[in-house]
Amino acid sequence: MHIKLNKQVLTRCLDIVEKALPIRTAIPAIDNILFECTEQALIFTATNMEIDIQVKLPHFGGDNFSILFPPKIVHIVRYLPETDVDLHFRRDDYRIEVNSGQTNYVLFGADPAHYPIIQTETTTEHFLTFDQPLFKKVLKTTVFSASTDESRPAFNGVLFHFNDNHLNIIASDTYRLTMKNMEIEDELKKFTEKRSLVPAKSLRELLKIIGDEGLLLISPGTKQVIFKFDDIYFAARILEEKYPDISGVIPRKHITRMFTDKKTFEDTVSRASLLAEGINQIIHFIIDESSLVVKVSSQIGKMEELVLGRYEGDNVEVLVNSKFVLDILKVMEQKEIMIDFHGKNGPLVFRAPGDPTYLYLVLPVKME
Repeated sequence: MHIKLNKQVLTRCLDIVEKALPIRTAIPAIDNILFECTEQALIFTATNMEIDIQVKLPHFGGDNFSILFPPKIVHIVRYLPETDVDLHFRRDDYRIEVNSGQTNYVLFGADPAHYPIIQTETTTEHFLTFDQPLFKKVLKTTVFSASTDESRPAFNGVLFHFNDNHLNIIASDTYRLTMKNMEIEDELKKFTEKRSLVPAKSLRELLKIIGDEGLLLISPGTKQVIFKFDDIYFAARILEEKYPDISGVIPRKHITRMFTDKKTFEDTVSRASLLAEGINQIIHFIIDESSLVVKVSSQIGKMEELVLGRYEGDNVEVLVNSKFVLDILKVMEQKEIMIDFHGKNGPLVFRAPGDPTYLYLVLPVKME
């Protein structure tokens, strides 16, 4: 059996499914990539039992055939010459001959009989529709707040709360929290209220392959959340942990409010962070007489800078983790930001003016 593919197309397919290959596993078959040829498509599949990724490439007139690619094929194809790639398969012993220009490889594939079945067929009425670039932006501005501490498994997930005609996405590591409320049209009304706790590490992999145009479909199931876009199927297993109620965490009223240029503020905090030390990377915000001063003092030295903007409310001083502040400033695209302060030991809440659907909350380093 013989198939010829454009090198860039083949590289893209393998690069995408590679993200679901396990680092280590007790199931030998899933160390490999499942390749299937049908009469209408070439199908590449990988799973680590936490996420499943499948890419379908239209290809008409092929024979029905399947084989397990060794994972090394991803790197081999990536470094092939920029010409078409010829793949020759031997059905009797699962050998794969890879030819490109003057380069020739013989790889030892495997029998796909023991590869787990990935169920990818879901009826369209069970999907919600989003713009890919919009959903990509939502993930980019929420997922980073989830915890990477494996001892707190609930906070390793991002909560997808489907309720009425809204999808609320929440991520937190207990020191900070991001929340985005997405309003949906008629599609969401087909679902009853559902909470799906999706592993943040799965969503980080999803974020790497979502495009900048087209539609993305989401289907919340009982054991996994399915995402479909372009020719890609991506399924993430749901965590069984219970996510805590965060409704009482977000203050209803601010004491002090600040509006300022996002880029200017980011540059100031970046400069202050160069002298911040310790696990908390502490810097000092002081609002006094309608001005904000950013200060830092450590064994390395001292720094102080005035930030111009508009201020309202009481004077306030607060210590904050400079990394947590920079994390949100790096992903917000608005030119102006709004920050609400709630006293010296209260949280800081970052928003984009005019957008009540998104917020980022940071707990301060408590002042004695």
